[in-house]
Amino acid sequence: LREESFRVAHNYARDEASKAYERYSIEKLGCNETDMDYLTRVENGDGALALKDCFEYAKDNRHEQSKPFYQLVDLHEHSKAIAEIAMGEHIASIAADLLQVDRVRLFQTRTFRKVPQKDKTMEQIFNHATYMHTDLKMVPIDTNQFFTFWCPLRNVTAEDSVLTYARGSHRDISHFMWYGDGPEEEDDDEEEAPEDRCPKEPKPPMFVFYPLQGEKVTRVPPLQFRKGKKISSRRENKELNKISDEYDMINLQSNRHKIDIYQTINVGDCIAHHGWLEHGATSQRSSSGPREAIALSYVGADGYKLLSSEDRNGEEFLYGDFRDEIMFWQWYYDIKDGELIDHPKLPLIWPPQSKGTEAKSNRTEECDVVGHETN
Repeated sequence: LREESFRVAHNYARDEASKAYERYSIEKLGCNETDMDYLTRVENGDGALALKDCFEYAKDNRHEQSKPFYQLVDLHEHSKAIAEIAMGEHIASIAADLLQVDRVRLFQTRTFRKVPQKDKTMEQIFNHATYMHTDLKMVPIDTNQFFTFWCPLRNVTAEDSVLTYARGSHRDISHFMWYGDGPEEEDDDEEEAPEDRCPKEPKPPMFVFYPLQGEKVTRVPPLQFRKGKKISSRRENKELNKISDEYDMINLQSNRHKIDIYQTINVGDCIAHHGWLEHGATSQRSSSGPREAIALSYVGADGYKLLSSEDRNGEEFLYGDFRDEIMFWQWYYDIKDGELIDHPKLPLIWPPQSKGTEAKSNRTEECDVVGHETN
């Protein structure tokens, strides 16, 4: 990742992935069925404005909504250099070790870009806090074997968008067992009991994950983001107060766990996090310019496509809209619910001799697997 040749390859892949996203979105919105030639504009390098015009034509205001970051997918399909890294034996062996499985598939390659101001590649600002979330909630695979490498494309310092991780949250089964995703909605027709109107003491967590020996863990913003610090300009003071508020929200969202904050990550280094780990990031400071990274996601090869909510009596799979669906649409509709994720778009990369071959078995009998081991 430190080599200039990789930067060139990444920029090319990003441009091609951007065109793929624009074509996909224009077709999903139905603009390709008009005589306004949106797709030709994409191929001619005018895709950002073409997509904006398409949203307006479709009377869809989602293009006006600011996003936490700019995201593109399937970079490995547009760059041999990225494919060699994402599917190479070195990183595949690490993925197998981290997942503790014998067989691994590449799930996705993405690029993330937080841009604190408009530039020639952006028609809007993609720069807000990425609040705490889990990746697997956006992945339609029934598995616990999933993780992502997050790798910056330049040295990241405390002046940039800072990564935050809720330590041990991927193992916190009691959180979801006893408390769920959040407070249940109250019945408006039911009269509130007098004692319910009084504030209650918060319940202590049922257990605590202690930090590993020698690792620094913090629950407060770094010094440069704390309110009350003397700042030279009013704009900078407003920006730092905003980031301090983002830290407060991140802490509130993960109040059962210690928060790891990564302020310094050098290009060539990667951070790995589990698919059920709660994580987020602050917004990018305007004085630091864009912050860009690639993400490489891997999944155990023996996972199954998620059943529909009706068939599993569980929560609806939440993927928002077609802009989220682009992460998996190339294989999702080819695999039946409950079947093994055996598809060329989810290439088997470990063990090495398995490349180019796929397992032929699929789960055909109802409920022949009653559980999966959690690592």
